[in-house]
This record gives sequence, C-alpha cells and structure tokens, in this order.
Amino acid sequence: MLRKNSIFIKILFLMLSGIIIISFVLIMASSRIAERILLNQVVQNATGNMNIAKDDLLKYNDQIVNTMLQINSSNEFKNYITKPANTTLEHLNLVITLGRYIDVYKDYLSPENSHIIVSGLPGEGGRHYSSNALKWDKIPQDIVSTYMTIDGDIPNRIRYHSSPDLFAETVQYNNYIFATKPLVESGTGWMYGYAAVVMDELNINQKYNPYISEGIHISLISSDGTILSSSIKDSISKKDVDLLSIATNAAEKPNGVWTEPNDKQTYISYFLPEFNAYLFEEINQRTAFAPLYKLSFEIFKVVSIVLVVSLIFVYFLSRRITHPLNKLVKTMQTSKGDNLLFHPLQESGSYETNVLAKTYNRLIKEIDQYTDKLVYEQQERRKADLNALQMQINPHFLYNTLSSIKYLAKMHRTDQVDQTIDSLISMLQSTLGSTEDMVTVETEIETLKHYVFINQIRYGEQIGVHYEIADDCLQLLVPKLIIQPFVENSFFHAFPGYVSGNIHIFIHKFEENLVIEIMDDGIGMNCTLDQANEKKRHHLSGIGINNVHGRIQLLFGSRYGVQIQSEEGYGTAIKITLPVTMQNSDA
Repeated sequence: MLRKNSIFIKILFLMLSGIIIISFVLIMASSRIAERILLNQVVQNATGNMNIAKDDLLKYNDQIVNTMLQINSSNEFKNYITKPANTTLEHLNLVITLGRYIDVYKDYLSPENSHIIVSGLPGEGGRHYSSNALKWDKIPQDIVSTYMTIDGDIPNRIRYHSSPDLFAETVQYNNYIFATKPLVESGTGWMYGYAAVVMDELNINQKYNPYISEGIHISLISSDGTILSSSIKDSISKKDVDLLSIATNAAEKPNGVWTEPNDKQTYISYFLPEFNAYLFEEINQRTAFAPLYKLSFEIFKVVSIVLVVSLIFVYFLSRRITHPLNKLVKTMQTSKGDNLLFHPLQESGSYETNVLAKTYNRLIKEIDQYTDKLVYEQQERRKADLNALQMQINPHFLYNTLSSIKYLAKMHRTDQVDQTIDSLISMLQSTLGSTEDMVTVETEIETLKHYVFINQIRYGEQIGVHYEIADDCLQLLVPKLIIQPFVENSFFHAFPGYVSGNIHIFIHKFEENLVIEIMDDGIGMNCTLDQANEKKRHHLSGIGINNVHGRIQLLFGSRYGVQIQSEEGYGTAIKITLPVTMQNSDA
C-alpha cells in the first residue's frame, strides 16, 4: 500500500510543509496601512486613466456620428435604397452613382475595423447596401423592430447595441457592437430607411485595455444593463442588472468613485450620454494589491531565509521524486503531432513511474505500428484515386467528336477535319498517353484549348473563351485536367437558350499561392459545391467539380481547394487555390 502511494505521500508531505511556511509568512507580512496607501494611489491613477479612455471613446463616437450624418445627407444612398428601377440599366446607374459617391467620401464612411449597412425599411421593397463584401447579401431583417423601436416609436438618434448572434454569420469579429440610426428626410420627417455601423468590439476594448491589470476590470454597460464591451470577454452581450445598479450608484458619488471597505472593492463609473452607457471600472483590492504590498526590511530578511531553507529542502526531496516523471514529460513532449516517434523510457524509479513508463512504451509502440500501416494505406489509396480519375473518359464525348469529324468530311471542310483530329489526338495523349500527375500551366492551357476548339466545332463559336495567363505562371505545375471540368460545366450549363456568352480564365500568383479563376456570364446558380457537382453531366471525363476539390485536398491539404460563387442571373465564378509548385522542386 505504501509502495503504490509513495509519490502521493511524498508530495503530500511537501505540500503541507510549504503551506505551513507560506501561511506563517503571509500572516506576519499583512499590513493594513500599506493597503490604504496603495488604494489611494491606485484610485488616483485609475481615475486619470478612465478620463483618458472616456475621451478616446468620445473621439471614436465622433467617427460613428460623422458616418451616420454623411449617410443621412446623401441623396445617392437615399436613391439607391428607395428609387424604383424598372430596367437593368436604371439599376446599374444607381449602383454606379452610389459607387462613385462612396469612392469620394470613403474616408467619412469607414470607421476603423467596421463596416456599414444602409437599408430600406423591411417589408417595403427597398434595397440595401453593405460594405461587408463577403456577406453583403445577408442583412438581418429585425434590426428596426427589435433594436430601434421603443414603445412603438423610432427615436431619431444614434443608439448602440450588442447581440451575441445577430451578425454571427456575417462578421469575422469575436465580439461586435453595432450602432443604428433611422434615415429621415429633412423637412418632411419621412423615414425611408436606416443605417447601421457594425464595429469590432476590440475598437472599444483598445480604448481602455492599456489600463487593465490583475484585479482590475473595465466594462461599457448600456442603460438597460447590456454589457457592450468588457475586459471579461464571456460577459459581453449579456445583461447584468446588478452590475448596472452598482455602476449607476458609483456614477452618483463624488468623482464617480465608490469604495466598499468590507468587500475590498472599489468602483469608478462615468455616464457617457453619447453611448447612453456607463464606463465602469471594478478594482478588486485583494487581487490588484497582492503584487504591490511592500514589506519591511526585517520581514524581507525572514522571508528570504525561510525561502532559502525551503528551497534547499524541496530541491533535494523533489529531485528524487520528480526525476522519472520529468523524463516521462520530456519524452511525451517530443513525441507528439507529426513527431510521434518511438522513444522507449527506462523502466525504473517508484512503482507509479514504473507503471507509467511501461504503459507509455507499449502505447507508443502500438501507435507507431498503426501509423506506419495507416500511412502506407493512405499512399496506396491516393495513387489508386489519382490513376482512376485520370483514366476516366466518357465514350459519348468520343462518339460526338467523331460524328462531328464525319460531318466536316462530308462537307469537304478538310482544314477543320485536320484541326479537329489534331486536337482530339492531343487531348487523348494528355489524358491517356501520359502518366504524369502534374503538368505545367502552359501544357494544361494547350490541352484546354484543344477541348474548346472541339466544342466550338460541334456547337459553334457563340461561346467565346478568353485567356489571361501571367507569364510567370506558365512553367508552374498544376494537377492534370484541373481546369477542363469547370469550362465544360460552363459550356453545357451556363448558357441554355443564350445566343452567345463568354468564359474568362485568369491565372496568377497571389502571395504564396497559385490562383486559377474561371468566370462566365451565364445564368448562374444557387447551390453548394456538392449540389453543383450533382447537377453536372460529364461530357469528357469523370473528373467532376467535387472530384477536383477532393483531388486538390488529397494532394496538397485542406488549405487548398475550390470555391464557387454564383448568383442566378449574374453568372458563376470558380476560384481554384493551389500552392506554387516549380518544376524539379518539392515545393
């Protein structure tokens, strides 16, 4: 029994000894006088810091006010969200006019780390604008009813709000605050819409964050108890009526300072009418003053002597106890992630460390064996998948192409027969005659041009394909047949019933990535990557849209792949992101 619990007994003895010594020192070192001096000093400094933070918040509010006023006074925004547009040209003119206005006044419409929303009233058929380009089409529908309406009325003023989920899908901020204001026509008082500024909560936090330390917390609390911003992140967007009551009482005290001696708490609070909120600071004296207590010289000598003796005692005792555990910890730290290698431990020491070492050695050995097996299986699966993808070719494409050649021959269009046969031969050599997984961009584009030529022979040249390839990308390597499935999809699905259309292919380097973009001006779609893949009939090969995405991630990892952006009536944009891979290089 003693052997199995030897570590527990030794550590228990060590902890009890330390607690007794530290408790004695703390009792001897406590000083109420030092605490009072420190309290006055901390409150004085905190009051000055809070005034600085308040001024910074008011300056930031000025940015929000200027943005709101600029929007309210803008006929361009008003026309965009309210003016009827019966034709596409009229709508385009509204968009262009608004774009020019934003370019001119962008400095007044861009508070730091935020984006703006300007919208007509819900249910009245108005338009909306969002400077959040990635999520411009997602505008909450209940902003007016939930956040701007008070007792059935909508006050014509700027109000600040916080919500944990209103913009959760449209902003990248961990926490956010948004300000709202109705858009009212001067003279008539007609409310034609509203404006909102969605801000990163860090914009507010940065105004007071330099003054946060251990035991000191600062919050911005609205007059209804909602915490707009706080150094305690978990409390943001929650209602705390008790905290609001404390902030209200503190703001009514002289200089906004209220101290509770029994609870060892001090509060500093200022009401900011511009935000309709309290800037509130809590000082926990027990925590805030702990590192600042000053001991007398004699107490310091006693503590030093006790600590030296304790350290010597603890060192020799704990060395024997913890040495095997330290070896285990170091070995485990070096055997993790992609470095999970077999490092057998010496099985010695106490009973507990012996059991840990044996178990660890056995576990790592089994994991090592399993990992080798898994890596081998994954490599074989990857080879099989790539070979299967590359060797798939649809017979119907060959039948239709040969039929087209036969028709051209009957029509005595000899030149086009030669060109079509040459293109077909080149495509077959690329897809079936080569076993390479990777080809240069130049080779991929040449194969694609042959495919486009065959389709234009079959269906006419109404669909134009345009290439813009950066010169420094021509010799970079890409997976074979990476672009053709998307061009094929555009040919057969983007232009049903259309007289003509265009497909644009852009290839360029961006930072450390190779970016391939395929854009068409066809009918567009409203679906996910999987749904797009299900709707596609394969005309050349079995390499469909979803297969391309899976193939890229199989080759290069989850950072890379295919993104689709499409809207019905506006066309489709495909973005393929790959690593920059040079010839005769592993990267």
